[in-house]
Amino acid sequence: MCYVIGIKITKKQTIKIGNAVLDLDAIDIPVQSGFAYDHWPVIFKETQEKKGPDNTYNSILRPGLMHWELIPNWVRNEKELIESRKKYTTLNIKAETLLTNKVAQSTIHTHRCLVLASHFFEWQQIEKEKYPHCIAINNLPLFYIAGVWNTWTNQNTNEVKHSFGIITTEANELMSKIHNVKKRMPTILNENLANSWLNENLNDAQILELAKHQLEDSKMKAHTVAKNFQQSTTPCEKVDYKIFTSQTLF
Repeated sequence: MCYVIGIKITKKQTIKIGNAVLDLDAIDIPVQSGFAYDHWPVIFKETQEKKGPDNTYNSILRPGLMHWELIPNWVRNEKELIESRKKYTTLNIKAETLLTNKVAQSTIHTHRCLVLASHFFEWQQIEKEKYPHCIAINNLPLFYIAGVWNTWTNQNTNEVKHSFGIITTEANELMSKIHNVKKRMPTILNENLANSWLNENLNDAQILELAKHQLEDSKMKAHTVAKNFQQSTTPCEKVDYKIFTSQTLF
């Protein structure tokens, strides 16, 4: 799965997705767990009403911060949300069941987004020990993960939240060796596929094909990090473990 990620944009930069040119502010979050239920930067299409007698609508692509956890539309308030977390998590959504997922199915055709990241973390299990790894994309300081989002209103307070979940797919060869228990990975999209994911006219087959996409392992890099990396200001700092001197990591 993908529950721990990080991002670093050292200065304001411009990115292009399709015909859209977006300005991203500098941001530095070395590591964040989804179970913090905090905000994270995403790119999404926001529907805006045009001024004029016809009252037509158009969609504008923009970056923004969203609550990481796709909040079910049947959850009425914060208390119910906290209770729902004891039964299931919506931080990640499996690509294979995306169209039938009860939380995501109302958003998948109209509310797809791109989750921004610079790296993510997974654990490799060897016997009874787990060894965390930092995984990044070769020569790319920033990449896109497929996501879905919605708008949720707390019926007790009328607070409105944009929330999202990350799409995960079956692990490629590299990630199968690292995430060797569940063998999952985030659905990482290159620039062209990212633009396609945001296309509002995709049919079910096209959505599933993109959601199941596996980035080639040759485009990824990984190394072991400290077991307490989530408490570190440099979580991606490489740490070697003696066990790997006698056992091949990849």
